[in-house]
This record gives sequence, C-alpha cells and structure tokens, in this order.
Amino acid sequence: MSLLRRRGTSTLDIEGQTQKIDDHHDHTRTSFIRKCPPDGADSIVIYTTSTRGVRRTWDDCYLVRSIFELHGVVVDERDLSLHGAFRSELRKLLDEERPSVPQVFLKGRYIGGAKELGELNESGKLGRMLRWARVEKGSQQCEGCGGSRFVPCLDCGGSCRVVVNGREKRCEKCDENGLVRCQSCL
Repeated sequence: MSLLRRRGTSTLDIEGQTQKIDDHHDHTRTSFIRKCPPDGADSIVIYTTSTRGVRRTWDDCYLVRSIFELHGVVVDERDLSLHGAFRSELRKLLDEERPSVPQVFLKGRYIGGAKELGELNESGKLGRMLRWARVEKGSQQCEGCGGSRFVPCLDCGGSCRVVVNGREKRCEKCDENGLVRCQSCL
C-alpha cells in the first residue's frame, strides 16, 4: 500500500489496485515507505509504551490507540515497556538507536507517529485508507490477557528465577519482566 499525494488528489495504492482520494489541503508529494514489521504485512502494527514516565509520549500513545479504537479496527500493539524484543524490532525497522513511540505501520507501510496519524484522521484520509486496505474490524480484548498480549510466566511466577537441580538460575521461558506471550492471542 502507498499513498501518493499531489495537488488536489491523493492516490492510495494497495496490492496493485489504485484509488483516488480527495485532498484539497495537502500540496506536498510523498509516499509511505515500505517497512514491514515481523508478521505485519496484513495488519495494523503500532509500537507504543504503557509506561507513563514521559507524559507527552504516553499521551501520544494513548491518542494513537484511541484513534484506532474509534475506527473499530483490530491493531497489533507492541508495547516496548513490556517486551524488549519489540524495541529491537523498531530500532531495526527505523534504523535508529533510540526510536520514539508511538510508531504506526499499516499493511507493511510506515505511516509515522501520532502527529502524522492525527493529521490523516482529521482530514478523513485515515478512514478511507482503512476501508481501502480492508483491515480487520472488531474488538481486540483477549479473555486470557485483557488485550495486553502478555501474562506472567507460569514457570517462575514472574520472578525470572527458577530452581534447577537445587540451583537458582534465570528462567529461560520469560522475558526481562517475567512475562510470556499470551497463548490465547497468538
């Protein structure tokens, strides 16, 4: 999928099909770069944080989540504060040592952060892009994890430590936070 903007119109290209989108306010020419997160070719992937350490960052992440909730689409939210591997994924995708969040990817295309998504939403283009891209509609609340995609490790109880042959060692099944991916969400 790509969006090519020209004076007066925008062209959305998804899988070889093209559709013109009205655009009377955007006079720049750009396209969304093909950058596909792992397992993100057919979905919306957002990289966020649930940590409220930096108020502006948390507010931006909340805004992105809210926009997609209002559109009623399913997103694959990858919380960097819950799983270190997501941070590595984002670093590799954006080729940045300290990438900021939130970051949005739509069907393997890099959309941008909260500012870019907000502008697309306010102009009405986001809704048209989502309809044209045929993204999955519905709720994303899992009964196993409540939508967080992670649960405490059952082997170590979230402590990251297990006893093997009388010796304490690092649990190999969980991440640095004592969490494992929810099996109901996979």
